[in-house]
Amino acid sequence: MKNIFLLLSLFLTLSACTDCDDETPVSESSIIGNWELVAVLSDPGDGSGTFQPASGKTLQFTAQGVVNCNISFCFGSLTLATTTGTYNVATTSIDVDNCTGNYSFNGAFLEVSHFCIEPCGERYIRIN
Repeated sequence: MKNIFLLLSLFLTLSACTDCDDETPVSESSIIGNWELVAVLSDPGDGSGTFQPASGKTLQFTAQGVVNCNISFCFGSLTLATTTGTYNVATTSIDVDNCTGNYSFNGAFLEVSHFCIEPCGERYIRIN
């Protein structure tokens, strides 16, 4: 009876994590690929800002140090033109059309921060 209980407990523990792969942390070397915007951080200046759902923007990082964006890379810009720039893994920086940002990994997310007076940023998830 103990063996059945132990096996049942083990099975439940393992099956409870079937979707855990969605939260797998991204390694620093795996920026190459396509990323889709899922949230933006806007703060009114008092530190109370939180990430809010967003969509419509994608970033593509190539092995040659090139980053392509389907719309303007600059945070808050309404320009719909595709933009191309560069990224640097050593400095975790992105430079597109004189608009710079830094990136970091937070679990499964790629977070891009731009220069803003108040805290601001974008959160992306890998789409391939």
